[in-house]
Formats: sequence, structure tokens, C-alpha cells
Amino acid sequence: MGSWKRRLSDDERSVLLTELLLRHPELAGEAEEITSTLLVVDDDQQLADEITARLRALRLRGPVSVDAGRGQVLEVLQPYIDDLTWRKERGARRAAADTAVAVMLGLYECREDTDENMLLARMGLPGAADDLARTVYEKVRPLHLPLPSLADECPEWTWYEESWMP
Repeated sequence: MGSWKRRLSDDERSVLLTELLLRHPELAGEAEEITSTLLVVDDDQQLADEITARLRALRLRGPVSVDAGRGQVLEVLQPYIDDLTWRKERGARRAAADTAVAVMLGLYECREDTDENMLLARMGLPGAADDLARTVYEKVRPLHLPLPSLADECPEWTWYEESWMP
């Protein structure tokens, strides 16, 4: 990559790409194809494991109300929700759905944890994880993503199975 390309900010690169596509509309199809291949989730199980680890790393720091604890957990999950929204807005619906599923699986994996210093455990598992999963689902549902069944992975979440069915 030339030195002038490295000096461009993200906004400037965006303007450059827009200008190139305006001047060369024949490249729009190729640009779309490249974009769709770039906006994928390589390993959704690895992403779910990452989310689970981040949730398990949340430790109790003094007395915490359920609402405050919920806020801390949602702070951890929000970047993933933002990412899947960003992907969906750019046409990467499958990648967005994979990210949504990873968030749900990350929460589900924490349901049976017993470490009493873990924030979610103090909030009351499995109920806290279940309630947070419903909150995440309510944030994701308006995006109309092709979410798969999680009956095998999350058998306790019959509410999910009932809500995603057409």
C-alpha cells in the first residue's frame, strides 16, 4: 500500500471509495462482492467462547444492585450488538445473525456457573442470564435477522424457540 494510502483517515478512505464508485459504476458489483466476503464471522463458536469468558470475568466489586449488575453485563455485550447492527446495515445479514447467536450462546454458557464472585452468579443464575438473553433478543429482533433455532444448544430457552418461529 502506498504511503499516501496509509495517511488517509477512515473518513477520507470512505470518500475515496465513494468517489471511485461514482466515477466507475461498473465496479459496484465487485465492491459489493468483496464487502460481503469481508463481513463474515469466521468462527461463531470462538466468538461465543470469547463472550462467555468476558462475562465470567465480570467480578463483584462491592455491593451491586441487580440493575447495576445488569448494566455492567450489557456494557460488555453492547459492542457485539453494535457490531451485528453495523454488519446488518451493510448487508452482511448472515454475519450479523452469527454474532447475535454468539451473544446468546455466550450468555447461555454462563447459566450454570457457581463462582460466587462472578457478577452473573451474584445476580442469580440461571435467571439473570435468561433475562439478559431476552433483553438482547429484544434489541436484535427489530433487525429481522435470519436467526436459527437454538433448541439443541439452549434447551431451556423455549421462549426463544417460540419467538423466532415465523
